[in-house]
Amino acid sequence: MVAKRARGGGRVSVTLADVAREAGVDQSTVSRVLRDDHRTKATEETRARIRDAAVRLGYVPNATARSLAMRRTSTIALLIPQMGFIYTDIIKGAGDAARQLGYVLVVADGSELGRAKDAIRTLVLEGRVDGLLLASGTLTDEVADDLVGTFGNIVVLNRQIASRIPRIIEDDEHGMYLGTRELIDAGHRRIAFLAGPKDVDTSRRRIVGYRKALKEAGIPVSRSLLVHDEFDEAGGRAGMLRLLALATPPTAVAAASLAGAVGAMAAARDKGLTIPDDLSIVAFHDSPLADYLAPALTTIAMPLRELGKQAVEMLHRQIVGEAGPQAVTVHDPEPRIIRRASVGPPRSL
Repeated sequence: MVAKRARGGGRVSVTLADVAREAGVDQSTVSRVLRDDHRTKATEETRARIRDAAVRLGYVPNATARSLAMRRTSTIALLIPQMGFIYTDIIKGAGDAARQLGYVLVVADGSELGRAKDAIRTLVLEGRVDGLLLASGTLTDEVADDLVGTFGNIVVLNRQIASRIPRIIEDDEHGMYLGTRELIDAGHRRIAFLAGPKDVDTSRRRIVGYRKALKEAGIPVSRSLLVHDEFDEAGGRAGMLRLLALATPPTAVAAASLAGAVGAMAAARDKGLTIPDDLSIVAFHDSPLADYLAPALTTIAMPLRELGKQAVEMLHRQIVGEAGPQAVTVHDPEPRIIRRASVGPPRSL
């Protein structure tokens, strides 16, 4: 049997009934097999016969009817603070996993999440998405509890919160520990930290890794060398200028974000410093951009694609009602240093 043609040669829609007739099974079995319903008891041979018939006839599912029948849209949303360097890899990992699981991934601006809950309600309460991935740094426990009380299919990315919402993080502490060790191993003792905002969980976890590396090396942790500002370029530049204004400036800087490191490099150049001769810099997170800076920037590569991928898989388990862990830390692949040209020994060595 071939795809049906209307009078005059035009193509008409192939229905589930057509596929069922071609495969020699009932229509309900075709419906379950083609939407990968795990409760279907059809044999592998029957499943293959149904899929072959669907391809042969050119069957295209009616997405609207399917979503109404299943009360699902097959769409999930990823809310991010801004389109920064690191979110590209998270989006790619989430997008790959979403396609494999049959979802469309929508990326939205979540920068005002903690202060504007109406945007979330527009997405979830009007039934526009089946689930939410929240990567917003402004998410509070109060907002999280409110969201989970009205819409259960939520996963929080890279943020520890007291709420019962499932969450997935990368090992920020170990990553920043490795970055600080890289500077220590190069011979630096006066190492500053551009830490990001005080009230952000990722900033706090990266500070722990920085302090751990210093303490292991017997280096005192100086409050004057720990600067809080925004994760963006402007925050990195402002923080670096404060550090360079100290009576004894640092010889090396660990930046809690790639964007912050870019701003710090600009501040160093403005003050006439040469990297790495006068100042060494390591940045948290990696990006192809780091290769094209002057000098190329040493970074800490984190498993961002895997973070996005596993977050979608966690969300999918919620949507279909499967059990799964509530809190996950991505350890594979482990954080690693990408050595480039921004780290060298201090001038005194």
